[in-house]
Amino acid sequence: MWHWLKRWFQRRTSPEPEPQVWHFRIKGGRSEIGAVNDALERAAGAGEVPELAMRAMQVALDEVLTNAITHGEVSLTDPMQVDLIVGRDSLRAVVSHAGTPFDPTQSATPDLEGSINERKIGGLGLHLVRSMMDEFTYEFVDGRNVLRLGKRFH
Repeated sequence: MWHWLKRWFQRRTSPEPEPQVWHFRIKGGRSEIGAVNDALERAAGAGEVPELAMRAMQVALDEVLTNAITHGEVSLTDPMQVDLIVGRDSLRAVVSHAGTPFDPTQSATPDLEGSINERKIGGLGLHLVRSMMDEFTYEFVDGRNVLRLGKRFH
């Protein structure tokens, strides 16, 4: 009869497992984003990340990494760093790259009401990232743009 109480107490007092962390260095090609997507799919396949959280992070990272490759100063000598962190109840990514300071969290909300011909180009991708992620923060540290994305799943 007290087994359930013992199991509950052990779950409450046992230390939280260390998160899994994967590190990627992207040197400038969009094709390199595939390795990040593959790691996310492996985590989902192993049951560590729910499918919806994994897909949301893939979409968000594709937008953020493509923007950094296209507009940042990613190169063979100064690659972009992408860290994926799989925790017990969240999936996080930290993206760091050199370049002129650019805070995507402060981008204006695009016009979502006008017709496609009336809208200005740009901004929809970052709006999508902002709406899909539970965490979306930016800072400029030591000459690098550092963006943190997070998706909770428990």
